[in-house]
Amino acid sequence: MSESDDRDQHPRPWDPAGTQPKHDPAALLPQATEPLLPPDAEVVESDAIDEDGGDLLPERHRAAGAPAVAAAGSSAYAPRFQFLTGALVAVGIAAIAAIAVAVIGIPPKHEGPPWSQWKPTTGGIAGAMQIASHVAPNYRDGGVQLVNVDANDLSYKGVPLLVALRTSPDEGGTIQVHGEKGVLYQLCGLTPTCAIDRGKATVERGFLMRREAFELALYSLRYLDVKQVVVLIPPVPGKVQTVALYFRRDDLRAELARPLASSLAPETPSPKNITLSRDFGLVDRATSNEYLFTLNGSGFNNGGLLVLQHYTPEADRKLQKQFKAQQKQAAADAATQSSSGG
Repeated sequence: MSESDDRDQHPRPWDPAGTQPKHDPAALLPQATEPLLPPDAEVVESDAIDEDGGDLLPERHRAAGAPAVAAAGSSAYAPRFQFLTGALVAVGIAAIAAIAVAVIGIPPKHEGPPWSQWKPTTGGIAGAMQIASHVAPNYRDGGVQLVNVDANDLSYKGVPLLVALRTSPDEGGTIQVHGEKGVLYQLCGLTPTCAIDRGKATVERGFLMRREAFELALYSLRYLDVKQVVVLIPPVPGKVQTVALYFRRDDLRAELARPLASSLAPETPSPKNITLSRDFGLVDRATSNEYLFTLNGSGFNNGGLLVLQHYTPEADRKLQKQFKAQQKQAAADAATQSSSGG
């Protein structure tokens, strides 16, 4: 018997390669106890589709609407990736901007021209003294400085002062008491009464002193923490010092907002050319209100009152008489004490 005859006598296995499952796949499926479709379901036969794949029953699409088609490449995580991408782009732009600023530098903020070419280096009374030392040497006659300028707060021999302003009858004649922080300047010539010790007293020289008071007030109200400035004006020879100028921050807001050179000419005029200075009109208006000043006791805060009343020649003559009478009485008292050995 040949080997071929022997192989033919034994039947070949039905799956020689062993690739077929040993169990029927259909047997592993659950057995349906109910029909998959309801009895009244409409079954479309396969012949409802033509050879080209077209639907022979388009009515069913028109009745039920177009079938939903999933967007190609869409994902539930797409918004997150878009947000992260935008954040990374923003961070990159910020980093580039930071590098550009570090390399190129931040351009300086333009704040306009300075208010003045000079300013005090400190505040308070020390700053007021710096202002006095800066302004006083510029006011001269014949090349000589006219007055010395002393600076102090609103006090007299350590006693704080309130400004009691009596307005003119045309302004209502009311008394206004101002207790804000302020500074007191005294323009004093080299005489016992603070009169200027040289030259002739003229209207032009008196106007130059008013301009000096105005400049002191502008510097003080601009750079010092004060709201009011009182300047005592030197008298003419033979009289005592009774005239003051009074300045408040609220009244000079326009001048304090623009550069000083826009208000006052950079070169200080002399008594001879004061009327030709371009700032003559402004100075005349700003210093037109002259006051007579006196010191009175006050019960407010254990202080005193610096009384300012509207200037008139008649009131000034009366006040001059009072001061001269007080001086005579003080001289008599001093003589009495000297003779008695006091």
